[in-house]
Amino acid sequence: MVTLRTHGLGAAYGGRAILAGIDLPEIAGGTVTAVIGPNAAGKSTFFRRIAGLLAGPGTVAIDGARSDRPVGYMPQDSGGGAALTVYESVLLAAKQGGGWRVGEGELARIDALLAALRIADLGFRGLTELSGGQRQLVTLAQALIREPEILLMDEPTSALDLYRQVEVLDHVRTLARQSGMAVMIALHDLNQALQFCDSTLVIAGGRLVAAGPTADVVTADMLREVYRVEARVEACSLGRPVVLVDRPIISAGVQTA
Repeated sequence: MVTLRTHGLGAAYGGRAILAGIDLPEIAGGTVTAVIGPNAAGKSTFFRRIAGLLAGPGTVAIDGARSDRPVGYMPQDSGGGAALTVYESVLLAAKQGGGWRVGEGELARIDALLAALRIADLGFRGLTELSGGQRQLVTLAQALIREPEILLMDEPTSALDLYRQVEVLDHVRTLARQSGMAVMIALHDLNQALQFCDSTLVIAGGRLVAAGPTADVVTADMLREVYRVEARVEACSLGRPVVLVDRPIISAGVQTA
């Protein structure tokens, strides 16, 4: 089964360091890992570095992969400006890096994926006609159709309504369990991380500041230190941990209206 590790991973833009010295503990296939942290902490850069879209110091080690292109990347910005239909865009993603002959099996696989994501009815609509949430689902389809062994998802639910958020996260978690795929998801909703993710990485200031089982990582102390909020992590009526935020921590000299 595939595993992912990094050592000393870093990246910079215009001479300014964005990531530095990230030693990633082993991420195993069949698991879902949340990547959390404040805005501009370096989460997107971290994903782009693992995906090979950015150069920089350090190493990315992938063991047990069955192909020479095991990493799939779903970016935060889904774009949508291409003059293609949804079906064409997913087909193009499926053929990327391979031959252009299309078999019946590939078409059936696309049909099944669009149906599983409940966007089959969008198949022959143009990408430019879609809402932000619909484009996000198409971008997910483009990533999944390549059957990656490691899937990096950068805020995949940011444009989706609540039902669709839960549906997508549940689908991806089930797919990881069934296929042995290792999934890493950048999330802002910490309750979603607690519900759907086996482990969690916290990135702040371009560094990895915490890693481990999600319930061990998402604590009141971490929320105070990393997010600057006073919060509690308590059990709901079903016994599941949930984050309850009480107030922001106001720095000295800062006044609020």
